[in-house]
Amino acid sequence: MARSRKKLGDILVGWGMVTADQVDQAQTKSRGTGKRLGDALVELGLCTEDQVAKALASQFNMEYVDLAAGGVAGQVDPKLIPEDLIKKHMILPMGKNNGRITLIVHDPNDLEMQDMLRFRLNAELDLRLSSRSQIKSFIEGKLKQTKQVEAGQSLVSESIDKSVDRSVDRSVDKSIDITGEEAPIVRLVNRILTEACKMRASDIHVEPMADRVRLRYRIDGVCMERDNLPKRMQNAVLSRLKLTAGMNIAEKRMPQDGRIKIQVDADTIDFRVSACPAYHGESVVLRILRADAVKIGLVNLGFEEDQLAAFNKIIRRPNGIFLVTGPTGSGKTTTLHSVLGSLNTVDTKIWTAE
Repeated sequence: MARSRKKLGDILVGWGMVTADQVDQAQTKSRGTGKRLGDALVELGLCTEDQVAKALASQFNMEYVDLAAGGVAGQVDPKLIPEDLIKKHMILPMGKNNGRITLIVHDPNDLEMQDMLRFRLNAELDLRLSSRSQIKSFIEGKLKQTKQVEAGQSLVSESIDKSVDRSVDRSVDKSIDITGEEAPIVRLVNRILTEACKMRASDIHVEPMADRVRLRYRIDGVCMERDNLPKRMQNAVLSRLKLTAGMNIAEKRMPQDGRIKIQVDADTIDFRVSACPAYHGESVVLRILRADAVKIGLVNLGFEEDQLAAFNKIIRRPNGIFLVTGPTGSGKTTTLHSVLGSLNTVDTKIWTAE
């Protein structure tokens, strides 16, 4: 006969962390808000998040990991799993042995996430427990591959010598030459593209204003201002972007589209580039397309089982049309790439138009 699991409230009362009356108070709040008992206890200030995490570890017979303890952080190996999984699900890998990955999680009740991770990682999981705040602090403090964006830190000051900067508009042809990798404008544009990729941006906006050129990145669906470039550099920066994207740099009155492909670390990144005339000059938007982001397969798109069956039936019809619509970043391209990957067999010829 299976032994029943001890309740979280009873564990905390037994440890002397809270009283039975305080547990009842938290349960009332939990029922009223739909939150779990542990979250209610923390919100009421009756327990700390670490105390709840230790009690959960005891309840589920799991090992508790204190990431703030000396030497523990060194055991975490983020390279074992994709970084997007770490940040999205607030998990940390500690090691891998015989096809099993040791993971630090903050919610032992999230069985759906555990099943998804087993599928994505193709490995069994040995789970450890820590508090969400400790995991988040570790991710924010240790896994930042790029520096935080600071209002006072300009890309221009680090990328372009001021003496060269003053004459850049008078030597546009040389400064944007695709072979002149040491040219200041070339270095600046390369730095913008590389930095945006490392910050996991989805779009880059280069927007000429009356007295400056505003540079913005869209990260997690939100546009943030990265820098303000000097107005005198506008022509050179826009021309370099258009030249790299295969556009006509002499045409400034008609919208144009192009593509850029660069190497960032070990990954090849594609950019879909659009230039459109605006009041103060051409506005350029670059959409960052990561190959790994679109090759996840239909089964990992989040469809319910019945929806996936209906969708598979639709895409395998011999003729017809179906529309994939949604706002920027909603997954249209990812969905279509997954469809093409599902249909791309040796006996099928596929044509795409963009």
